[in-house]
Amino acid sequence: MTDAPKPAARVLTLPPASGQTKLLVVLLHGVGASADSFLPIARALAPAVPDAEFAVLEGLHPFDGATQGRQWFSLQGITEQNRPARVRQAGTEVSAWLDGALAQRGLGPERVVLLGFSQGAILAQWLALHRQPSPLAVVSLSGRLAEDAPAVPGSTSVPVLLVHGTRDPVIASRFSEEAAKELEARGAHVRLKLFPALAHGVDAAVLEEVQHFLADTLPPG
Repeated sequence: MTDAPKPAARVLTLPPASGQTKLLVVLLHGVGASADSFLPIARALAPAVPDAEFAVLEGLHPFDGATQGRQWFSLQGITEQNRPARVRQAGTEVSAWLDGALAQRGLGPERVVLLGFSQGAILAQWLALHRQPSPLAVVSLSGRLAEDAPAVPGSTSVPVLLVHGTRDPVIASRFSEEAAKELEARGAHVRLKLFPALAHGVDAAVLEEVQHFLADTLPPG
């Protein structure tokens, strides 16, 4: 028996404005989307981190809910009970890609910032807890925590920004509120921002919040 082939990775990148890559910012899109659809988010945020290469990683699997788009894990038959295992598998795949991408750029394994939206945000939260060493920072937009292990105090100290619209019809904002408590219980430094007029999306106010968080969190140089 041979090992199953690893999923191919497609990634769109923006070079650092400063000309020198000192860290890697990786963006993870939502289910059914693509790297192309999320590239404008990278373009909007790139000026805030001039020493970073921005990489929009495309979902490693074809979206099984339509003929187009990509996904990190399947939603077919998903339940509260089986979601954590699916997220764990997807997170392991993405973490392996991160290892290779960082090594390729000559960066240390901690020199990464993760930003995810919706299903990508679920992955970003998982990686905040399980990737070692921890990322420099994690941003979750309209996500939730899918974790079936009890909280271990001090298991991570990563700074995490959770952003959610209270009018979100896809993933209720209460999931980010619950995630904030769970992540803090594990030692993460959490900033939670709820937008009363926002549904399931990213607008200018969200981007501004992310820019402030990155400026406050990332070490200079």
